[in-house]
Amino acid sequence: MTMIALPPAFICLAGLIPVLVLRGSARNAWAVLTGAAALLAALALAGSSTELAVSLLPGIETVLLQVDPMRSLAGAVFALAGLLTLVYAACRELPAAETMGMTASLGATLGIVYAGDLITVFLFWELLALASLSIIWSSEDPGSQGAGYRYLLFHIFGGACLLGGIAYTVVTTGSAAIGPVAAGPGLLLMLTGIGVNAAFIPLHTWAPDAYPRASVAGSVALCIFTTKAAVFLLAAIGGWGVAVAYMGAAMALYGAVFALMQDDIRRLLSYSIISQVGYMVAAIGAGTAAGIDAGLAHMVNDILFKSLLFMAAGALIYRTGCMRLSGLGGLARPMPLTTACAVIGGLALAGLPGLNGAVSKGMVIEAAAGVPYLPEMLLAGAVVTVIYVLRFLWLAFFRPAPGTGEPALPREAPLPMLVAMGLTAALCLAIGLFPDLLTGLLPGGTHAHPFSPSHLIESAAVFAAGGALFLLLRPLRSPGWSFASDIDRLYIAAGKGVFWFSAHPLDRMAGAIGRITGILVDTLKKASQNPPVAGRIAGRTLALPVVRALADPEAAGAYEASLAEMQRTYPDEQIGIWGGGYGIVFVSIVAFLYFIFDLLW
Repeated sequence: MTMIALPPAFICLAGLIPVLVLRGSARNAWAVLTGAAALLAALALAGSSTELAVSLLPGIETVLLQVDPMRSLAGAVFALAGLLTLVYAACRELPAAETMGMTASLGATLGIVYAGDLITVFLFWELLALASLSIIWSSEDPGSQGAGYRYLLFHIFGGACLLGGIAYTVVTTGSAAIGPVAAGPGLLLMLTGIGVNAAFIPLHTWAPDAYPRASVAGSVALCIFTTKAAVFLLAAIGGWGVAVAYMGAAMALYGAVFALMQDDIRRLLSYSIISQVGYMVAAIGAGTAAGIDAGLAHMVNDILFKSLLFMAAGALIYRTGCMRLSGLGGLARPMPLTTACAVIGGLALAGLPGLNGAVSKGMVIEAAAGVPYLPEMLLAGAVVTVIYVLRFLWLAFFRPAPGTGEPALPREAPLPMLVAMGLTAALCLAIGLFPDLLTGLLPGGTHAHPFSPSHLIESAAVFAAGGALFLLLRPLRSPGWSFASDIDRLYIAAGKGVFWFSAHPLDRMAGAIGRITGILVDTLKKASQNPPVAGRIAGRTLALPVVRALADPEAAGAYEASLAEMQRTYPDEQIGIWGGGYGIVFVSIVAFLYFIFDLLW
């Protein structure tokens, strides 16, 4: 098999084996070489029409490799970002499980991108969830275990929904091809499953919960793969409808507002992911070829500038040990290269012309123009984005260092971190200055015009509004201003409610049912000792209120005395029913119940 026919995902998966054996710098070097090999394989596939299909089960053929312009672009970008992440991680020795998780995440994402059918997508989808979980659980953060369990619960739910949607689609259509899905249960299940990974509201809380718990390198890998793989699948399937576009707009606003209220740097950037994925979802939901191109372009650009910001945040944490804006400040002088990269990433995120974010954000807003109120919602999200970017840069780098006395100045980031950040920043600048480097690769052929007068005026208005609010609202410049509560409080309350119900009402209900069952069993056991007499006792007991009401007192008293004597002497002489008699009774009961059910239904 030649290189051009080899799925890049298999290169990453094959590269996992030596990771278990190698140690230290050798393991880091091997991971980087594996990422480089995957990138070369992805570049070799670009422009070809290669396809590789295998039969996993009799009658079920899966397409492990299918190449078209959309897949070529996404595969190359994911592979490049994965390689840069592995270079960034080479600054220190990572646990084997974390290195394996990062490499497997790259491989699983490439598997999703190049998959030619939904069954193959699902297999790599689940591998991506497990690889991401390995990254989270490999962290030394004390909260990583709990965050990993919550991540797992969300993705078990999402994976089950996606599998249900795929199964329904395959059964009803007879095809597992990737394409628009007819309205119905299959569409709803599949959209929910993808929505978990894409962080749809209110299925988003795993992201700001898990990403800050990973290591500084692990969080870079997490920010690249999970949500963007979901965006790619949304674009590849298509035909979702305008409701998805409005979900994207809600994500853009919701994520931006919550990013503005965070003190933890990586939690801020995690909400920023939700916001920027919202722009991609809104464009794809618009349902046009230009919308698909805009969503893909913003996916590519967000991979670059968001990973750059996570790298810069990781460098700050690595050198200072502090992950909160309230504990940072004055880092522009001791860490000038990291500062420059953070400024480029932040301004690209905010959409400054000349950087890559402006290219795709303008395309998204143009694609949304045909959907009522969508452009306005996205522009409002863009204004809030400018505010939280300025807040992040001010508090972390440019305000005076907190505390009294002369603070100890941290050193600049290690060389592997600087190399990865420098290359990523260069790509943000290159695409921003020469948009055709990206738009020329889009499958729909849509071009961007970030330097047209209308786009420049729009960008100026957004930056002016965001900058003015940042300067006028003093609390925004305060490090102590933050708000961490999210909708996950409702999930926590619901979970506690389930535990309370299980421990109290449900437990008492189970006890009551047990007692009632015991009484019934004892009654039937006692009745079986002399069924004829037990039947007469039961009948007389039921008739007792009627006798008391209608008969004279003497007759009623005699009736009660006779009943009491029967109960006292029961079972009198124990009798049994021969086996055939039990069979006749059982068959009669079953026949009677069958007749009743047949009559009713």
